[in-house]
Amino acid sequence: MRKNSIVFLFLSCLLFILFCAKEMAITGEEREKILQYAEPVVDSILKGFNEDNYELFSMDFDETMKKHLNEKAHNKVRAQIVSKIGLYVSKDSPRVSEKPSFIAIDYKADFEKEKGVNVRVVFKKYGDKNLVSGLWFNSPKLRS
Repeated sequence: MRKNSIVFLFLSCLLFILFCAKEMAITGEEREKILQYAEPVVDSILKGFNEDNYELFSMDFDETMKKHLNEKAHNKVRAQIVSKIGLYVSKDSPRVSEKPSFIAIDYKADFEKEKGVNVRVVFKKYGDKNLVSGLWFNSPKLRS
């Protein structure tokens, strides 16, 4: 019984560290290497969003993203976003950060009806592929 308690305590501490670890900013050559694969994916997502093209929008999603943001859900969410902030126009140079389990790319993006929208794209490694496992649009107009 004591051995199981020690193992449980160790695993609990490990999970706490992994989930509570702060995101660390990535700079320099490592940042550029990440952006080489991330930028084309983000551009496809935003182009697919503007064109209402779910296949282009979701082509680099992992299975969980495809399951939770299927075409029907995409259409509903997209309609809400477009009604509040319009279509995507441009984005700034991103902030790149990491946690042990993912890489996050954060942009300030301009849309037709609002500037400075936070766009966050999270990548996870699956074998030799980096797939999108999270996508968020956040702004005052979207929260209202």
